[in-house]
Amino acid sequence: MLPSQKTGRDGRQLVMTPEAAYSLGKNPQQFRAWARRRGVAPAGFRPNPVRGQPLALWDLADIGDAVRGDPDSGA
Repeated sequence: MLPSQKTGRDGRQLVMTPEAAYSLGKNPQQFRAWARRRGVAPAGFRPNPVRGQPLALWDLADIGDAVRGDPDSGA
């Protein structure tokens, strides 16, 4: 996977869904459901070279904020 050129609030690069899911020990589908329940939205999108639907880019700072406020995050 190619790294994104965009950075999040804390200066780290934005990550795609599989990396964001891995950061919480979840698969991508579980991560998307977790993010929806906690109101965490992608910080950006990047064109998908294989299909038409863009790839979501996530800010690790947003994920960290949600985890700190989430007693059942598993992290």
